[in-house]
Parts: sequence; C-alpha cells; structure tokens
Amino acid sequence: MNDDLPDGSGVLRLDHYWPYQITVLADRIARRTTRIVKAHGLNLSQWRVLAAVAELPGRTSVEVVRVTPMDKGIVSRATRVLLEQGLLRREASQLDGRLSHLFLTPSGLSLYHALAPQVQDISSGVCDALDAAEQQRLTATLRELVRVLPDLR
Repeated sequence: MNDDLPDGSGVLRLDHYWPYQITVLADRIARRTTRIVKAHGLNLSQWRVLAAVAELPGRTSVEVVRVTPMDKGIVSRATRVLLEQGLLRREASQLDGRLSHLFLTPSGLSLYHALAPQVQDISSGVCDALDAAEQQRLTATLRELVRVLPDLR
C-alpha cells in the first residue's frame, strides 16, 4: 500500500489523480468529436487518419500510427475505408516500393475542411475556461509529459 496518497488512506483518489482526469477529458473530447464526424459518415479512427494526412500530405500508414493514438490494425482498416470512399488516395513511394504515401482526394479535402472547424470548436469551448497564458502553459506541459512518457506500442 502507498500511504503517500493525498488522503493518507492508501486509496488512490481518482478525482485527485491527474492521469485519470486527463483520461476523462480525452474521453469527453473523443465522444464529442465522434458525434461530429459520424454525422458525415466517418468514425473517430477514420477522422484521425484523415486529419493526420491533411496535416502532412504524403504520410505513410506507419507515420499515421506514430502521430495518432491508434495501432496499425486500426489505422489499416480506417485507411482502407477512406480509400474505398474516395477520400484518400495511395501513391507508391519512389524510394521504397514497400511504402505508399497517403493523400487526401478533392472530396477528402472538402470533407476535412467541413469537419476541422467543428472539431476545433470542441477544444476552443474547453479552452474558454483558461486565459491565453494558461492555455500556453497547459499546451507546453502536455507536450513535455508526452515527451517524457515513452509510447509502449
């Protein structure tokens, strides 16, 4: 037992445990994002792939896995659906035939531009509770925490 916990009882108080609070916040954001993208025929995984490719056209599936909280099987399934829907196109790498690069099609880009502001509004609404300096500190702190906590995938 750990008697160094906040109340000295040895019981982890979830309302005082910041990793749990981040999980709750991430879940709430994911649910709101899902509602938005579902109205346009996507699931959350497909949206994440679309957003990752929009951010850096030409990303490979491996790179999408690296920048999103999804494993390669989920990325592969989401990518397949987006290709079938004509929202993504795949281009073989000229340097390595085993790799292919992903790009948004005009339809994919149009859908991304329709969804991105709505998704951005979720975080904007949350951040209204923080002033600009607090938002910058939060972003910097989260980046540092992500940097020091290795990804075990």
